[in-house]
Amino acid sequence: MILANLWTDFCNLFTQMHWIVVVLLVLGFILCIIEAVVPGFGIFGILGILCEVGAIVVHAVFSGSVAQVFFLVLIVALVILLLFLIFVRSAKYGLLAKSAIAENKTALPKDFKDKAEKELSALVGKEGLAITECRPVGKIRIEQETYEAQSIGTVIKKGEVIRVVSIEDARIMIDRLIY
Repeated sequence: MILANLWTDFCNLFTQMHWIVVVLLVLGFILCIIEAVVPGFGIFGILGILCEVGAIVVHAVFSGSVAQVFFLVLIVALVILLLFLIFVRSAKYGLLAKSAIAENKTALPKDFKDKAEKELSALVGKEGLAITECRPVGKIRIEQETYEAQSIGTVIKKGEVIRVVSIEDARIMIDRLIY
């Protein structure tokens, strides 16, 4: 008996739905799709979700059936989840992956760290000058070039002479040079 009543409520959800509920549902889904495709700050997504919530509330007022409202909430949640999954898949493998909308590559080349360490390794053992305080990170100058460096343990004051100790993860590691 209960199962028959649920099936009747499920069928009545679609056969007795007011036209304003249908308009709000369709408008909400369209706005959610626009939010998924067009980069922005979320106004389409917020309006889409508000339309979906509005449709559920309006249907609750017109139908008065808790079961129909439950079914409608479940259907809306499933459709929004499906749209999200389609968007994620498209952003990874589909048309969105080939467009400029969904950026899926890094701005740095893959071998950036290796190249940087090779270029900076020539600085190991060289002396320079701290042009800002290094506590622990600061700016140094070696042979008229400015670099960002990290002090090993001690604070190095501006104007002190430094020596490059090592290169770790594309960072210049320095220490105070004491004469």
